[in-house]
Amino acid sequence: MTHSVLHTTAVGRRWAAVGVGVFATWQLLYLPAANIIDLIPRRLHGPPLEPIGDTYQKTGTFTSFEPLQRSAEIAGAILDFWSEISGQEQGWSLFAPGPPPHSVFPAVELRFADGRCETLLSPFEPLDKRHPPVRVPLLYTHVFNIEAQLTYPVWYAAPELVAEHPEWFSDWPDFVRAWQKPIRAYLAWRLEHYRAAHPDSEWPTEVILKHRYVRSPRPDEPPQWADPPHERPFAKWRPAEDAMEAFDVTTQCFVPVEASR
Repeated sequence: MTHSVLHTTAVGRRWAAVGVGVFATWQLLYLPAANIIDLIPRRLHGPPLEPIGDTYQKTGTFTSFEPLQRSAEIAGAILDFWSEISGQEQGWSLFAPGPPPHSVFPAVELRFADGRCETLLSPFEPLDKRHPPVRVPLLYTHVFNIEAQLTYPVWYAAPELVAEHPEWFSDWPDFVRAWQKPIRAYLAWRLEHYRAAHPDSEWPTEVILKHRYVRSPRPDEPPQWADPPHERPFAKWRPAEDAMEAFDVTTQCFVPVEASR
């Protein structure tokens, strides 16, 4: 009896040691792989308006050989799953390179055939910028995260920096091309809400996603947002043709983007 118990205990310890070894080996493989996969372009999947968890993941395709592309995406999905369930996911860069001297809010501009324009502000942009109200946390976080992901590529693109070095931001059309599905879904969602509130309004010919920069006061300035927001277009959707265009800051013009695969 005693021999049987000792044997069972030894077997249990052996399996526990094997389990620890397998876990340690997997972690040694996972850590570099989870960083390398961000450099391999992957196609976006899931609901169009679902926030992107890893904002550093390069999107698109890296090969026309579908089995290889699909294998990389499956491997990435496994790594993403383990990141989430193990609490190792990190989709932000801590305090580097530092917060920008402004806040960025997405807005939607509707352009109509008669020349009329109307701008739909983000529900999170305070109307009273001199005395912004306190926002209750944990409410409307899904919408907040959806809008936040649309500001990631332009967060550090201050107006004066873009004006001085537009070539630094010449890849924005590539971002619109890769993210055109969630961008189109967001613009369609905002348009749907506008149409529900204005049932007699005509359809706009163009729906434009733009970013509004609100400069934060410096420590030696009064704690108020006194400067008017600076607006810059980012993407344009024409509902009639279901065509998407991106704003190229190097030419200050909209350029067409083809459908992503």
